[in-house]
Amino acid sequence: MSTLRRLAKGRVMATEGNLEHWEDLAAFHGTGDDTYYDIPALVSGELSLRGLEADAVELATSGGGVAGLDVAHVQSHIGIDTIQLARLGARVTAFDFSPMALQRLRELAALCSVDVRTIVADSQELAGPSHAALHGRFDLVYATVGVICWISDLDAWMRGAAALLKPGGRLVLLELHPLLCMPESTDPLLMDFPYVNDGVRHYEGTGSYANPEADLAWSVDQYAWSIGETVNAALDAGLGIVRLVEHVASPFDPRGDILVREEDGMFRLRIGQGRDGGQAEPLPMLFTLVAERPAT
Repeated sequence: MSTLRRLAKGRVMATEGNLEHWEDLAAFHGTGDDTYYDIPALVSGELSLRGLEADAVELATSGGGVAGLDVAHVQSHIGIDTIQLARLGARVTAFDFSPMALQRLRELAALCSVDVRTIVADSQELAGPSHAALHGRFDLVYATVGVICWISDLDAWMRGAAALLKPGGRLVLLELHPLLCMPESTDPLLMDFPYVNDGVRHYEGTGSYANPEADLAWSVDQYAWSIGETVNAALDAGLGIVRLVEHVASPFDPRGDILVREEDGMFRLRIGQGRDGGQAEPLPMLFTLVAERPAT
């Protein structure tokens, strides 16, 4: 069980603790000590984008797919989706602030005989002059699941995504719904995270979402962002909203360990009981945001 220590409100760029955490996770994930990343299936070509990720890509490309597109995978981690997007015919550039993550990505890409480009970068700084050569180069900016909770300045993150896009290019963000981020547990119900941004929150604990029992200690900062704050950040960055879809079921537990798989094999977020003591209706767990840079 992680412990929570509330810090003073404020916005900072990527913290040293967060970078150290993701460096450790990059070295650990996909090494055989977790059941989350199936590297043999990835290398053999048996692994494909999960359903929600595939649906997000289809939504963002209006069913046209990514073949022939220039795709920026922002906060790629070790690049499981990066490699699968490349296999679908995209020219993919992976961005991550963790050098270890991109080293692992390059190793996996070589095993999979896939060409990808990697760039070490804080995703909150992509709109800056140091990345100007990449501005306006991408048809699609792709970011999925567990992205913006690590971001202290969501406006800067959205400006970076917008800067990378070609005119008419699109951002697709598949992300944890803020309602799913709020509970520490659902039974008993314990809420320990806000719905809207109120500054930085500090957490300490052990393990990984890929293996809660992993011998990994961490001390990290996280940030809440509501649906409204996320949409408004995209609009303020000059993007137009194409679609916003909220998902009430998922084939995986996005939090790793707080939900129970139901009889149909799907996970749902249910709080309390429904009318007359029946099962509560499911709450949104994830959302997909598609936003577009104006063509002119």
